[in-house]
Amino acid sequence: MTDNQALFLARQKRYFDTIALKKTDRVPVVTWVDTFPIRHYGVTMKDALADHSILDDVWWRYHQEFEPDIGDSPYFLFGFFNISKTLDFTLLKWAGHGLHDDSAYQFVESEMMAPDQYDWFLSDPSDFMFRHMFPRVYGSLAPLAKLPTIAASYYFFTPFIWAALADPVFQDVGRALTQAAAESAKTLGEFVSFNTRIAEAGWPFPIGAMTQAPLDVVGDYLRGIKGMLVDLRRRPQMLLKACEKLLPTMLELGVSGCKQSGVPVCFIPLHKCMDNFMSQEQFEKFYWPTLLELMRGLVAEKISPYLLIEGVCDQRLPVMIRDAPAGMCIYHLEGSDIFKAKKLARDKVCLRGNIPVTIMMKGTPDDVRAYCKKLIDEVAPGGGFMMDTGVNIGDAKSENVKAMFEVTREYGVY
Repeated sequence: MTDNQALFLARQKRYFDTIALKKTDRVPVVTWVDTFPIRHYGVTMKDALADHSILDDVWWRYHQEFEPDIGDSPYFLFGFFNISKTLDFTLLKWAGHGLHDDSAYQFVESEMMAPDQYDWFLSDPSDFMFRHMFPRVYGSLAPLAKLPTIAASYYFFTPFIWAALADPVFQDVGRALTQAAAESAKTLGEFVSFNTRIAEAGWPFPIGAMTQAPLDVVGDYLRGIKGMLVDLRRRPQMLLKACEKLLPTMLELGVSGCKQSGVPVCFIPLHKCMDNFMSQEQFEKFYWPTLLELMRGLVAEKISPYLLIEGVCDQRLPVMIRDAPAGMCIYHLEGSDIFKAKKLARDKVCLRGNIPVTIMMKGTPDDVRAYCKKLIDEVAPGGGFMMDTGVNIGDAKSENVKAMFEVTREYGVY
């Protein structure tokens, strides 16, 4: 066995034993890297997003310099912008495409599904996506809205159904899809090549797939925040039906991705979970039931749900910890009280986080060391804790990132 193979196995064991609430040799550092390597090594976002060799280089240098316990791939968040440009993806802005050359990406929320389109979505989600969502989400695919329903192909005079394709605009659709397919294949090859390189150097990857809570899908992509909040009161049954309809798809997305990657951890960012977003009663009726079923479905496939619990969710956590499948889940806390959560989470869930981004951006290395030591003293005992920031280290000071790694390795020994 080579030294790198031994490192890989040691880091992998430390990571998965921590998820399973076992006491390991020390607290693992499992940072969410985001844009940090790009900023730290002095390249622009525009150049890094356009040229994947730059992404590869700065991410490789980050691993070599900081030696994290878990690997990180730039392609998870930053590998798809050339594809998005080809298809004129309307739900994102990024450096050189709606934003200045050194800006991170920005999600553009839109109400893609009108209130009277619930029935269409519920009766035939694929048709709804193909003839309604795709033409609106991808500017290059706008002509798809002219197509007849695929269900009409049951009728035996199907050649007449596809007469719409005679419209010259579909030649542009074909070219866009061909170009996107080529770009996707190229990016996938780069993704696999980089991941292989990092794994061979001794770093396992922390997640194998991503999915979302069903209500977040409705709020993020279909109805938008405003529409979803209106539906909580005016169309509660339609909203619940939409969440139930999305549940099998979200589960399949997580399961298939983890099985394909071979990493049994599924990332689930929680966007509409915060205490100040809806009432606790609404959370327990509309948000939590389908999310919990999603988590249970993943666990049934021996996949650990990794929840990024954004914002402050102190009211939610007692329920979320009580119902969680024991010894299988990671709860990454951004602004929630991790010290109170530790008292609830014993023998239930692994906690991750939550060094405030304000300390990482504006504080000193001594501030970082002090907070990390407090986390190690109060949250790490007994195992089941991973050191990380509340959100990501994208805009953190380099010296503060270095301090976080150093103090955890030195002080976080069990």
